[in-house]
Amino acid sequence: MDPFSKKLLEELEQMQQHTGRILRSMSVTRMMTMETAGWQPAVDIYEAEDCIYVYAELAGVISESLRVVIDGRQLRISGSRQLPAHQSIACIHQLEIELGSFQRTLTLPSSVETDGVISSCTNGLLTVTLPKRIRKGKVSIRIIPGE
Repeated sequence: MDPFSKKLLEELEQMQQHTGRILRSMSVTRMMTMETAGWQPAVDIYEAEDCIYVYAELAGVISESLRVVIDGRQLRISGSRQLPAHQSIACIHQLEIELGSFQRTLTLPSSVETDGVISSCTNGLLTVTLPKRIRKGKVSIRIIPGE
């Protein structure tokens, strides 16, 4: 490959990386007006045969502030993230970490059994395991004669 083509290819790769960063920072969830002020953590939802797994990226979130609430098919995760105070900061060169309170409400793909929910937060990754509600087979319903 000639030097010009090689340099052109390198420039295109750098442009692709910069464009990816720009698009990630302008994601739809960040552009939408939120019900509450704050930021929204990245979340993945996986479905297995008998469970739903929810993973939330919560690096630096104060564990005492973390709450997970299930209401029907809605899962709400909330909490707060603050950086340690630095007394000697004179200038900020880069600012990307979102701070303050957050709340993220997710619609689950199916109904879950709330009694068997397990959650843990390790190394900044919240894992919520939600057992699916088991649907019964055929159910015979007794009809009461009317008057």
